[in-house]
Amino acid sequence: MDRTSPLPPSSVPKQQPMSESLPLPFLPDELVVEILSRLPVKSLLQFRCVCKSWMSLISDPYFMKKHLHLSSRCTHFTHHRIILSATTAEFHLKSCSLSSLFNNPSSTVCDDLNYPVKNKFRHDGIVGSCNGLLCFAIKGDCVLLWNPSIRVSKKSPPLGNNWRPGCFTAFGLGYDHVNEDYKVVAVFCDPSEYFIECKVKVYSMATNSWRKIQDLPHGFLPFQNSGKFVSGTLNWAANHSIGPSSFWVIVSLDLHKETYREVLPPDYEKEDCSTPSLGVLQGCLCMNYDYKKTHFVVWMMKDYGVRESWVKLVSIPYVPNPEDFSYSGPYYISENGKVLLMFEFDLILYDPRNNSFKYPKIESGKGWFDAEVYVETLVSPMKH
Repeated sequence: MDRTSPLPPSSVPKQQPMSESLPLPFLPDELVVEILSRLPVKSLLQFRCVCKSWMSLISDPYFMKKHLHLSSRCTHFTHHRIILSATTAEFHLKSCSLSSLFNNPSSTVCDDLNYPVKNKFRHDGIVGSCNGLLCFAIKGDCVLLWNPSIRVSKKSPPLGNNWRPGCFTAFGLGYDHVNEDYKVVAVFCDPSEYFIECKVKVYSMATNSWRKIQDLPHGFLPFQNSGKFVSGTLNWAANHSIGPSSFWVIVSLDLHKETYREVLPPDYEKEDCSTPSLGVLQGCLCMNYDYKKTHFVVWMMKDYGVRESWVKLVSIPYVPNPEDFSYSGPYYISENGKVLLMFEFDLILYDPRNNSFKYPKIESGKGWFDAEVYVETLVSPMKH
């Protein structure tokens, strides 16, 4: 057959009329919600432009809660990130995917974050994170609530405390699930030669205002600046002075009832360890300390408020270092037991299964002095 001759009519594919083309598959609304609620925030922000119904769905409070629930409980930590404050002269923040840190530590990609407050030569301290919101203390007199995933922030009014040399403020961020309100607690401590006075104010995101509550119980002085949020409470490591003696204790504030209690620590090696500090892992309160300057020991309280539920989670050996630095963190622990923490100014991954260390290489990373894990959510500090 001549190659230039037309094909026989029988072999020419017939083009279907547009009216006979296959219809687009129909997805029930319930299935659309299930699919979208499992997607990253970055995708959802783009999908708001698809149609009015998706815009309405993604902005709906029920959908936001569902997305938060699924994201925070994802076992593969695909929605979790760590924010890092650089040791540079300018206030510089980066955000890294935890999944990338754990699974590809040799080449971890980070995003530069655009901090909402333009104060590049002053370093604001990271108070904590809760449901995707990050809290920063600004000059000890007000706080910034910021969700970097949706790039929305709100600055609180000033505290208005009568500050003088020697005073300090310990903050904490948490969620009052009964009133469905995010709260920041400010413990303003004014230690004098004769007594310790710690006045407490609570900032409500719903009312955008501070109000005074009952002072911290007499004799208690927080020495850890950031309260740790667990099971509806904020917890501070503190000294409890009784006459000439002082003891390390855990002071807890119930965010709904706004009442205090003391949480008992485990039976640990007080004589051979440094002063403990608190943290949060897997939604549980943790306590950690240096043991004989050879190991960093982490305990976890599996059932909040129950002293018998404390378990020794991991004991991390120190690598020989002439500078005598301590570990800070831990910030996260994976399902297979790998622990993310910081030593000196670098992040470290410790694997207890083979007692090995890995040092994640972060793109254009210089060294870090502050860090906090947060989950990517749609929670806005502007919405009540």
